[in-house]
Amino acid sequence: MVNGVLWLVFWLGFRSFGFAQQPWPPVFEIKTDSGRVEVDTAHFQVLADLAENYTFEQVRRSDSFRFDSHHNPNRNSHVYWIRMRVKNTLPHDLNLYYGDFYASYLDLYRLDARQRWQHQRTGDLVPENQIPDRNGNKERNRLFIHLRPGEQTTLYQRSESAYWHPPLTYLEPQFETEENRIQSVYKSIRVENFWENYFFDGIMIGVLFLAIGYNLFIFISIKDVVYLYFAICLFFFTLDRNAYNIQLAFFENQPHLFKLLANFFFIIFFSFFIQSIRKFIQPVPELGRLNRAISYFLALTAAVNILQFFMYRFSGMPTFEIMLLIEILIRVVYVLLGIGMVKMIRRGSLDARFALLATAPLFMYWLFTLSTQIVGRFLNLKLPKGFRGMLEYSESFCFAWLIIFFSGALLNRYNLARKRVAQQAIEKEQLEKEREIEQNRIIASQNERLEQQVKERTAQLQTSLEDLKATQNQLIQKEKLASLGELTAGIAHEIQNPLNFVNNFSEVSTELVTELEEEQQKPDRDAELEKELLGDLKQNLQKINHHGSRASQIVKNMLAHSRTTTGDRQVTNLNALCDEYLRLAYHGLRAKDNTFNCELITDLDPTAGFVNVVPQEIGRVLLNLFNNAFYVVQKKQKTTLTPYKPTVTVSTKAGLKQIEIRIIDNGLGMDDAVKEKLFQPFFTTKPTGEGTGLGLSLSYDIITKGHGGTLTVESQPGIGSEFIIALPLV
Repeated sequence: MVNGVLWLVFWLGFRSFGFAQQPWPPVFEIKTDSGRVEVDTAHFQVLADLAENYTFEQVRRSDSFRFDSHHNPNRNSHVYWIRMRVKNTLPHDLNLYYGDFYASYLDLYRLDARQRWQHQRTGDLVPENQIPDRNGNKERNRLFIHLRPGEQTTLYQRSESAYWHPPLTYLEPQFETEENRIQSVYKSIRVENFWENYFFDGIMIGVLFLAIGYNLFIFISIKDVVYLYFAICLFFFTLDRNAYNIQLAFFENQPHLFKLLANFFFIIFFSFFIQSIRKFIQPVPELGRLNRAISYFLALTAAVNILQFFMYRFSGMPTFEIMLLIEILIRVVYVLLGIGMVKMIRRGSLDARFALLATAPLFMYWLFTLSTQIVGRFLNLKLPKGFRGMLEYSESFCFAWLIIFFSGALLNRYNLARKRVAQQAIEKEQLEKEREIEQNRIIASQNERLEQQVKERTAQLQTSLEDLKATQNQLIQKEKLASLGELTAGIAHEIQNPLNFVNNFSEVSTELVTELEEEQQKPDRDAELEKELLGDLKQNLQKINHHGSRASQIVKNMLAHSRTTTGDRQVTNLNALCDEYLRLAYHGLRAKDNTFNCELITDLDPTAGFVNVVPQEIGRVLLNLFNNAFYVVQKKQKTTLTPYKPTVTVSTKAGLKQIEIRIIDNGLGMDDAVKEKLFQPFFTTKPTGEGTGLGLSLSYDIITKGHGGTLTVESQPGIGSEFIIALPLV
């Protein structure tokens, strides 16, 4: 029994030890106040944040921290946490910079003397205005820490690399005193003169931008696309080679966006570089297959470059192999392009010779660097450090050679183009002079013929003009006769009624006279009867006189309408004029078609009074508008299938400065296209032979030119029309 209890206690102890929290590493003691101190692996522990979402509180409670080396190629996370304890063992204050130079974002949580957690953040992708400031100095890979004598603090570091960067395989926390940092910067700038690098980089950037502007200017001048491609190529080359300096100068607060875009600067540069050379050498159609192969591999290179941008987000991706594939594809594209240049040189292309000479050093350099990458990867052979520095200068030389030589080739191409354009301009000028001489000769020979033709045409035009005036007069007279015919038909109907009365009362009067004579022959005459007969006879004569006067007035109006006007204005009762011509127009139409019936509505303003107008001309206008109104309601009555009652309305309204006459019908109406042409001479919607097209044109001239008024129309298809006459009160 006792043995069983002992075994149980031993087993529980063993289990407790197996699941106990990993103990903290030893305190890292700082024993020097100068130089840079790297924290060895025994004094810090690492925690992988694979999901990239740990909070600081979760990290503090975690028991997953483990000891690890500075470099571990098996790390596959973009976020790692480091914890350690640091102590100042010196007898004075320490101003330190804590740094880690492999992360895009560096967060530091420190427990201060009051046992409160302080947080600072810096990093390559942190905006400049968010980086902690230390006496005007902002560090992107270092955070400031102050430790008093004997003070011990706990540090948690969060390191994160951007998703387009590889995982954090290097974790090397280190401390550097502020004094050493100041001295190293001073030494770099004033002693080693590293400021010269910035100076010459700035000059280089300026030269490149001048070259970009120059090529754009040439492109705008001669519209040769090769200069546009080369300008874009130089622009992205400048961005790629000077990304860090350009970011510091222009994108301090947008580092994340700029560095994200910087991943594509080289492939864009390379693509436009290849395109500019292709446009420069202008391969012949016989090299079509080779040209398509270049396009295919160039597109494949861009696609693999985009894949490289996203590959670090997926575990298990062969990252080195993909980067090596991009390098190989770049060389394949250039090899194909080089083959094309050689074939164009064999065809006598001077431009291809220039292009090959400009790009050959860079291509040889790229082949060498590709071979060193393959040898270094698979044979684990590395170039000497000094030799690697020489390669950097070699690359700069190759690019400088390419830009200078190719720019010279483009300049030569531009000069040749200018000479060709100048020669073409001279030839064109000579050709134009020859054409001008020939044209002058032709013009001289044609002038006489044209003068004769002008004389003949003038005579023809004079004859045509006289014929046109005669035809116009005939049409105007026809329109007047048509108006007179309509008026005559109405007058005939109007005059028939008083004539019937005259005839009837004449017959009755004759019978009364006969009866009176008979009464006078009688011996016993009836005086009362004679008196009654004489009274009836007098009454009949009065009626005969009344209806005769009415007929006479109608005849006078007819004569006034048909008479040529002198343009003299008369004070006229506008309401009476409207009523009279409404009835005349209606009866004129009924004289032609006695089956037609229409409702006539008059709304005459009694205050309208008398107006100073030419009554004959206003009568013609009213008669024309009434005839048109009766025509459209009659036509609608014959064509519509629904119950319909023709209605024509005339109304007058007196204003302060003018009198309005509105003639309204509920006929067919008209659309906007018809309304625009309605008052044009010879425009009509009536069938051939039923209208001259001059009625509304003459009416418009009478109202606007003759009386200074306006004649407008409002109409809706299928609903009706309204003509509005506005006459000024002068």
